[in-house]
Amino acid sequence: MLLETRELTKDFGRLRAVNSVSLEVRRGDVHAIIGPNGAGKSTYFNLITGYHVPTSGEVIFKGRRITGLPSHKRCKLGITRSFQITSVFPKLTVYEGVLLALMSSNGVTLNPLSRAMNYFKDEVWHILEDVGLADHAGVRGDSLSHGDKKRWELAITLGTGPELLLLDEPTCGMSPEETEATMILIRKLAEERGLTILFTEHDMGVVFGIAKRISVLHQGMLIADGEPQAVRASEEVQKVYLGGVA
Repeated sequence: MLLETRELTKDFGRLRAVNSVSLEVRRGDVHAIIGPNGAGKSTYFNLITGYHVPTSGEVIFKGRRITGLPSHKRCKLGITRSFQITSVFPKLTVYEGVLLALMSSNGVTLNPLSRAMNYFKDEVWHILEDVGLADHAGVRGDSLSHGDKKRWELAITLGTGPELLLLDEPTCGMSPEETEATMILIRKLAEERGLTILFTEHDMGVVFGIAKRISVLHQGMLIADGEPQAVRASEEVQKVYLGGVA
């Protein structure tokens, strides 16, 4: 078991956003967290990555209790979340963004004269090839299409060397073609890089197309957890979320 949360709870004043969620994420799985808007998915992600401190409960990673660790220390342990970072570094090229992530995660200062810039060159190209952006290496981030920006964000995240990768709606705003390409990419990263991927997504075609396991949150509570077909067949899940999805 790579990740486990035990009775994880988060209150914001009188609002209980996450309510005693006990969940296991197996190493190597592509694991979806789904639920209606306001179900607690983003808060749950923030508790895993350390951006929120839980009201109660525990987060266990590789058998170690990390509940009190700040987010940057969790990142060094191998927990990384993909954010919309292209707005932060719009003038960087695709290559530079990944290089910066690699150097930063290895404690190397970004210096144009640094020999480390050449040291990481092969890994930068490896990542860009994996995500399909090798041909865009010299393109500035603010010139990329929406789908390519998403892939660049993912490439930068890979530069931090994650074991557990958290993706928040990875296909949001994508065309059908971009969505299909992203699904293929997520499968590839799990299979070829050995990553464990935990993701949220509203597109049920994506969820049931790539997830090995699905957990459903509703009003902050875990109401279902299991293999896709079992979750799909759950009457409670059908009632509160899936509706007509068959």
